[in-house]
Amino acid sequence: MKRNTWILSTSLVLISTLLLVVFSLGTLSRIERVYSEQTSQTLETLKRQFLYSSVSNQINRIDTQRAIHQTEYKKQLAQIKWHMDTAYAANVETFPQLANSFFTQEVSPIWTAVLWQRETGEVFLDSQGIIPESDPPIEVVNKLLHGYQLYELHSYAPYTLFIGISQELIDEEVKKYIAKEIYNSEYPENSYIWVNEVINYEGGDNYAIRRIHPNLRDSVGEYLSTDMTDVQGTTPYKTELEGIKKDGELYFTYFFKKMDSDVISEKLTYARHYEDFKWIVAMGIHLDDLALYVEDTANKSASIVGQITPIFIGAIILLFVLHSVLLIGLEHQRNKIHSKNLEDQVYRDPLTGIGNRRSGLLALKKAYLENKKGNGAGLVSIFDIDFFKHINDTFGHDAGDRCLIQLTETLQDLACSKDALFRWGGDEFLIVCPPLTTEQTNKMAESLLGAARTVEVEHETTQITLTISLGFASFLPSDKSEIDVLKRADQALYQAKKAGRDRFVTLL
Repeated sequence: MKRNTWILSTSLVLISTLLLVVFSLGTLSRIERVYSEQTSQTLETLKRQFLYSSVSNQINRIDTQRAIHQTEYKKQLAQIKWHMDTAYAANVETFPQLANSFFTQEVSPIWTAVLWQRETGEVFLDSQGIIPESDPPIEVVNKLLHGYQLYELHSYAPYTLFIGISQELIDEEVKKYIAKEIYNSEYPENSYIWVNEVINYEGGDNYAIRRIHPNLRDSVGEYLSTDMTDVQGTTPYKTELEGIKKDGELYFTYFFKKMDSDVISEKLTYARHYEDFKWIVAMGIHLDDLALYVEDTANKSASIVGQITPIFIGAIILLFVLHSVLLIGLEHQRNKIHSKNLEDQVYRDPLTGIGNRRSGLLALKKAYLENKKGNGAGLVSIFDIDFFKHINDTFGHDAGDRCLIQLTETLQDLACSKDALFRWGGDEFLIVCPPLTTEQTNKMAESLLGAARTVEVEHETTQITLTISLGFASFLPSDKSEIDVLKRADQALYQAKKAGRDRFVTLL
């Protein structure tokens, strides 16, 4: 009887233990699955934000280069005009010969120059051969003016001189610059930016030209068709064109070969329309790289689970419940920490510890949307360190980095809020604030300028001192995107530097 009772109790304990193990393993398996799913979702969200930010930054660089080229050609036009004024003042009779010689030998051939006598219509200079013999020069020039953003039409007593450069030529220079920049850029995870130029927005054969493609350089210049398919039979070009026409941007997936490889896998892509050039600027990341990361994370989790499982085998039901709850809590906490680390890597500047450009773009977008909802015109500032290149060149990049770190620590608490300061790139910083009065804005600007002057960075026997220049701008009802206020803030910064630096300028 006693032996039977022992066998029965032993059997019950054994059965309970086996049930406990089965139940424990099932619970732990579910935890692993939930953890893997959450990791996958978090990573995909971060990938989407990375694609969006990279394409947005590239389009910002296009706008910046267009502005830079316009400025440079404006300077050239002013110099040419000065040379012509000087030549005319020196000798009226030889002015046509001097002008002809100047545009033949000293000026870039991309400039158009026409010089003629007003009364007779005789042409003395026609650098691009645009004046037919039978047409009056002034009529031909007037017809051309709509294609020239930069030009001068000036009278020199009996002569009229036209000098100009077409917008098309300026944009071609920008396109060459951007193509070179993209080809020289490097991004993580085999990603890259490419550009297609739309010819026919209705689609079909030859609807676009492949303009820039780091992974298919030999095919640049080829025509594309919306009927082209990938290995799965989908039509990615058609999907892209329809999304661009509808919303100006889109996310989509298709199958394509990896960078410097013949391996084909599914690719998550973000594309945006740059209407002025009829460009579609796009970037993509292969999703199987994401799957490998998730699998590696899941394997590490499984290894930890395998170490914990023996504890459950010899535990009683009460301890099993306790351990199950504890494990679920630990897995949840680890998932939160892991997600936080990923977010810090994506949104934090590794040198200064403040928000990076990607984080700043999100804050800027949020402020723009708040303004559109009628919650007040938020304030945006861009500032940088005066003569920072001189500091790097003179004392080295290590000293420059210490200047950036110490300046950030000094100014971080003087912005409108602790999280309002972002490192925009290099020595350039961004501040995004809620609506402020003019008095509040001026007070903050003076505080930032004064604090920057107190920064001293020791380098060997030298004390490096700093000053900054700031540009402020607020959102306007006419803004079509957050980029508009950013351009005004950048313009205000330019004015502050032009006015002598160590000051602020506000464009409201």
